Amino acid sequence: MLLQLKSAEFRYADTTIFEDVNLDVNEGDNIGIVGANGAGKTTLLDCITGEHQLFGGEIYRKNGLTLGVLKQKCDFDSDNTLFDELMTVFDAQHRLVSQINDVAAQLATLPYDGDEYKRLSDRYHRLTVEADVTEAYNTEQKVKTVLSGMGMSAFADRVVGTLSGGEKTKAALCKLLLVCPELLILDEPTNHLDYKTLDWLENFLSDKKSTLIVVSHDRYFLDKLCSTIWDVQHKHVVAYKGNYTRYKQLKAERNEVLRREYERQQKEIAKLQDYIARNKVRASTADMAKSREKMLERMEVVDAPKPDEQPPRFNFAYTSEPSEFPLTVKDFSVSFGDKKVLDNVNLQVRRGQKVALLGLNGCGKSTLVRRVAANSPMDYGHIVYGKNVRAGYYDQENLNLDGNFRVIDQLWFDNTRMSQTDIRKLLAQVTLGADDVYKSVSDLSGGERAKLGLAMIMAKDNNLLLLDEPTNHLDLPSREALEEALRAYTGTVLFVSHDRYFVNALGTQIAELSNGKITTYDGNYDDFVSRVYAEKPQAEVKPTDKTAAQKPTYRNAKQRAAEVNKARRVKELETEITRHEQQLAELNAQLADPIVAADYVKTAAVLAEIEQANAELETLGAEWEQLLE
Repeated sequence: MLLQLKSAEFRYADTTIFEDVNLDVNEGDNIGIVGANGAGKTTLLDCITGEHQLFGGEIYRKNGLTLGVLKQKCDFDSDNTLFDELMTVFDAQHRLVSQINDVAAQLATLPYDGDEYKRLSDRYHRLTVEADVTEAYNTEQKVKTVLSGMGMSAFADRVVGTLSGGEKTKAALCKLLLVCPELLILDEPTNHLDYKTLDWLENFLSDKKSTLIVVSHDRYFLDKLCSTIWDVQHKHVVAYKGNYTRYKQLKAERNEVLRREYERQQKEIAKLQDYIARNKVRASTADMAKSREKMLERMEVVDAPKPDEQPPRFNFAYTSEPSEFPLTVKDFSVSFGDKKVLDNVNLQVRRGQKVALLGLNGCGKSTLVRRVAANSPMDYGHIVYGKNVRAGYYDQENLNLDGNFRVIDQLWFDNTRMSQTDIRKLLAQVTLGADDVYKSVSDLSGGERAKLGLAMIMAKDNNLLLLDEPTNHLDLPSREALEEALRAYTGTVLFVSHDRYFVNALGTQIAELSNGKITTYDGNYDDFVSRVYAEKPQAEVKPTDKTAAQKPTYRNAKQRAAEVNKARRVKELETEITRHEQQLAELNAQLADPIVAADYVKTAAVLAEIEQANAELETLGAEWEQLLE
């Protein structure tokens, strides 16, 4: 066991964040933490890492436990370039290689048959085995692999201190992945990563030996990686075995069991109370009534199950259908300076389709959706709306919101025909209640701004929705509510999202934007991934190619262990061969002894030993040669 919390409790002043928390973290666990925004997920992580001290209870950590922690907003800084900073992870391996080179240089100056040569040879062997185990000659390749996988190769020569906040967070994650601590703790590591980087990160973490605790809103990530989910809710933490999808099933089953148990006990209590009330005053039944009273007093009352906080009730509707193709993009190009972002892009969206626009960060997805929504005269002929189309646009930056407005005024200003009552009802639908409606828009959290932006679309009669990262800043219940509402929506949707679970559940077509061009794939995200991997050409390598003789630059743990065992066996064989050669030399010396030569029995015994030693030496030599091939 790496870590254990027993009856853990944490408070801020008089506010209890969580209490009576009992959790175990075992080696190899992949644990996902979920819960509403503000439920205490990050606080729980801070208590685990020791940044916060528990108010009550205890936390046990394995002696010498190595922790690697990634915060949402990290202060990763260095005067090194990113590549050089990542290479510092392997300083011990670099020192080892330097020692090997020094010993090799010393060996080159010594005679082969000297004691010093033998001593240094043994040391050289031990160092090379250690270098093999720690992959000391593969450090540069490891750094390049992680930089490439995380989409940070272009920043390798940048000084870490000059990177943006988001780039520093990714750089810090790169370093943690290379360190590979015993317990890796990540707080929202998937924020702003594109789908290819997410796929690489999932595969990388799956192959690592580190135990993982992660807070994430990425349900696809939680499904693919996690074997346990910690649900932080109502000041408690409940552990469920399985990934995110399994957790949802188990939680529903648990809530149903708790509800039935509560109702059963309430019926039992009511029955006892009724009996006591009817029989307490009668002398013949008073003793039985008192017995029931004691039974009631001893009963451990089951608390009523606390309902989940109500998620927003998103709803999108329209009154009239558009034409068959609500949106057509023809030969549309966009450049920023010398950089062409969109290069003669073509896309036709059929009525009722829900098209997910995927691509790497910075490839032009948001630019395309924004220009489609603007419907500018300068794009006439390239962006064509069908007849009777009314489009609603959600901007991921919420730039259409005015920070000087109050919440109620923002929605009313855009929908002057709605009554104040209707405005309030609509805001309440997205969980912006009485305490929120008179807040300044500038004082809203990211999640609240997102809900207000979506409410503004709900207020309109839109049969085409253009959504740019609509799940950003939304907690999991809100994402699922939006997902459900858009699946029920019979209109047409073109959307951009990093949330692959959302894309998978909603998308009926994937439009991949790469190198300025769009390629469409029918189906959801899983269908898209299957198609893309199936279409990737497999490089065929002929046995006669030079690459066939090259050693791989990366070996997994099993391969490394096999190499170490092989090297150890070679060393053992060399020792045994030397011993047998010395034994043979001694036996031959005995044959040369006149006393032995004169005694037939002694001579026959020595010859038998020589024959056996030669046979054993031949076997050992054959095995030694085979291992060295």
